[in-house]
Amino acid sequence: MSRFQSRPFIGVILFCALLIMLVTSVIMFSKQHNALIALMHTLVGLLMLLVLVWHLVKNIRPLKHYLNPFQKQVGRFSIAWPLAICVVAYVGLAPVFQLPPAIEVYRFGQTLKAADKSQNDPELKYVQRDVEAPQSAGQWITVELKKGPYFMWPQYALWIENTSGEFIQPLYVTEKLATNRFTNKVVKKDPNQVFNSHLLKGEGPNAWDVLEGEEDPASKDSRMRPESLPVFLHQLNMRAENGMMVPDNDTLTIDGFSGATMTDNFIYTTRLKSPLKGLHRVRLEVNHSFDYNAYYSSDRFLDDPIYSGDGYSAQPSVIYEAVIDFDNQSNEALSVMSLVGHGHHSGKDGKIYEDVSKLTTALELVERVIVSIR
Repeated sequence: MSRFQSRPFIGVILFCALLIMLVTSVIMFSKQHNALIALMHTLVGLLMLLVLVWHLVKNIRPLKHYLNPFQKQVGRFSIAWPLAICVVAYVGLAPVFQLPPAIEVYRFGQTLKAADKSQNDPELKYVQRDVEAPQSAGQWITVELKKGPYFMWPQYALWIENTSGEFIQPLYVTEKLATNRFTNKVVKKDPNQVFNSHLLKGEGPNAWDVLEGEEDPASKDSRMRPESLPVFLHQLNMRAENGMMVPDNDTLTIDGFSGATMTDNFIYTTRLKSPLKGLHRVRLEVNHSFDYNAYYSSDRFLDDPIYSGDGYSAQPSVIYEAVIDFDNQSNEALSVMSLVGHGHHSGKDGKIYEDVSKLTTALELVERVIVSIR
């Protein structure tokens, strides 16, 4: 068996590491790399660094010789030391002072990455809808909503109120809620079955396996969903003959504040009925049926006829808001809506409950909502 020799061992490792570093460096320079490429580059770089330290320790005497600028090499003073210092100084200072040509090389790499990102990123589609209600004379308001993974067939409403909580006007309301036409009526196949997971998406039972029913047009005159968007409905302050908070007389449809549920990302622009001044809240309330979880299970409020009824409301509505200063909109500033709480699980009141710790998928209905005024 031959004796171990460190020189060829170090040489082979450095050569192989150099090849891997070369490939990963080109990928990271020109493309959007994933965590695997970054990890490979880092680990191989660490291996190369350790081997280089070993190599330097074994060759410390000639290294001291090289580092002495006054040491004569082959009868002459060496310029290698000061030249090496200049190269290292340039590489270190180029990013700080954006020195050419290094900064041009960096920008070229960023251009390649941007081109690669535009090719690989999933395409985002937005529905754009512009509405101007009759006799509107106020500012234009635009709401951009990027949906979350559980935004499938929700009910939602957008409206404006002042900072004292006084309702100003609706902006947009999904058609079924605006017209109170909830015609899809389903029942459990097994009346004793308890739901504690999302029935439309997830690892639990699927809605189509545990529920049955069909559209019942006759139910539109009697079936009401006050638990769908309780905060908005109490602000709207319309009541049916039985006292439930529901839109009445197709007012929202006639005034142009309702439309079909936009189930994709959307950009919605409308005009306010009259000009507003000062601070106001723009609010969004959104809710989705069948999104049960461990807390909001189908047997959570058995004595509540609305929660345990045929609406399958499950997790309550969630409310987002942005405070807009209508006196300071010269630059069309963008305001991001923030989550402020949830509504009552059966629509008993119009309060906003700040504790959202028991919500799960309801917090992923919306990824982002942005408001702008002009």
